[in-house]
Order: sequence, then C-alpha cells, then structure tokens
Amino acid sequence: MTDLSTLGVVQRCGRNVLNTLSMLGEVLLLLGRSIPGPRSLWRERARIVEQMIIVGSETLPIASLVAFFIGMVLVVQTADQLVNYSQEVLGSIVGLSMTKELGPVLIAFLVAGRVGSSITAQIGSMAVYDEVSALRTMDIDPERYLVTPRITAMALALPVLILYADAVGILGGCLAVQLDPAINISLALFWDNLVSEIAMQDIVVGLVKGVVFGVTIAAVSCAFGLRTRGGTAGVASSTTQSVVWSFVLVIVFDFIIVRMAVLLP
Repeated sequence: MTDLSTLGVVQRCGRNVLNTLSMLGEVLLLLGRSIPGPRSLWRERARIVEQMIIVGSETLPIASLVAFFIGMVLVVQTADQLVNYSQEVLGSIVGLSMTKELGPVLIAFLVAGRVGSSITAQIGSMAVYDEVSALRTMDIDPERYLVTPRITAMALALPVLILYADAVGILGGCLAVQLDPAINISLALFWDNLVSEIAMQDIVVGLVKGVVFGVTIAAVSCAFGLRTRGGTAGVASSTTQSVVWSFVLVIVFDFIIVRMAVLLP
C-alpha cells in the first residue's frame, strides 16, 4: 500500500520541478521576444538611456560604500592569512578577486535587490491594474515597450558599474595597505604586484559576467512582473520571488562563465 505522506512529498517535489521549468521557459521566451534589432534600439534610445540612469542612480551610492569596504576587508583578511608567508602577492590576489569575482557578483546582487525588485513591482502593479492589457488594446506590444528598454539598459549599465566597483574596491584595498600596521608591504609594492598580474582577459571576464547578469536580472524581473496576479499581495510575492530567482541564476551563470573561462587558452 502506498504511503500517503511519501506520495505527498513526491507530489510537492514534482510540482516544484514543474513550476521551476515553467518559470525558466517563461523567462527564455520573454527574452527571445524582447531581443531588439538595431532599428528598435535606435527608436527606443531615449527610454534606454532613461533606464540606464535609473540603474546607475539606484545602485551607485550603495555600490560605492560596499565595494570600498569589501576591498579593505579583502586586504586585511588576505594579509592575515599570508602572515606566515609572503605578503608580496597581496596586490594580485585583491585585484583578481575584485575584477573577476567580487565586483561582478556584488554589483549583480545590488542591482537585483534594488533595481530588479523595483522593475518587478512596477510592471506587476501595471499587470494587476490592467495597464498591460490597456497597452495591448492600444496595439502596443508590452514586451517591446516595457521589457526591451530595461533588458538593454541592464546589459549596458552593469559592465560600467562593475568597472566602477572594481576601481573603488581596489582603492579601498590601497587605503587598507597604507593604514593597517599588520601589513608589511609598501603601497608601491602592492600596486606594482596588482598591475603586473591583472591581464586584460581578467577584466573582460568580469565585463562578460556583467552583460549576462544584467540580461538575466532584467528578464527575470520583467517576467515575474508580467505574470503578477492577485493585487498588492501578488505584487509583493512576485517581487520577492524575482529577487530570489535573480540571486540563484546569477550564481549559476557565474559558475558557468568561470568554468568556460578556465577552459580558454
């Protein structure tokens, strides 16, 4: 005889798997329908620039603060681990960590939490109050009108924000080297080691992550916004889910990009 409790667990697992696959399919379909052509980009240039300004203004202040202290913490923590070895490699460790990993992931999480959640709430409110249906009634494609500028803006803005976060994080690391008495190398040696070990490929990997993360966050946020139902409670639920999904997919794509970068010559 089948155990009802076991059957219930299996049903819940199967439902969760189907919901996950369904959501991934919605995101991919939305992304495919929203990829703009050159003419569409030119027509939407004003709205794309507007969205880029929103992404920058929402993220830049908190990104500056977090990246600066992440750089300082990274220097102090790494120097402590190298106390019985040579601290001469401190610059390369900090520089590579910021450019290839911490900078892109940090900015992606901040953008998902601040801008992505805002996108989901905005589009979700439009869906709840039938404004999306009104766009269709006026023969305006809501995906092209609402989604395309946001995906494009995210894909363009995140690499710039990542470069900024890298620079601020390294600046924080330089300040920590200068002020912390436990660090036994000079600022000049720290900087020379950092510059000599960072290659253009390392910076490009971070920028590629920025484009992928930006498209992912925007597509997920818009997809959850468009599927929102159930009033204000539905908007809150969709916003929370979009942030969680964005975090998870950022980590997944981060691993994939790192794995591919390792395989490159």
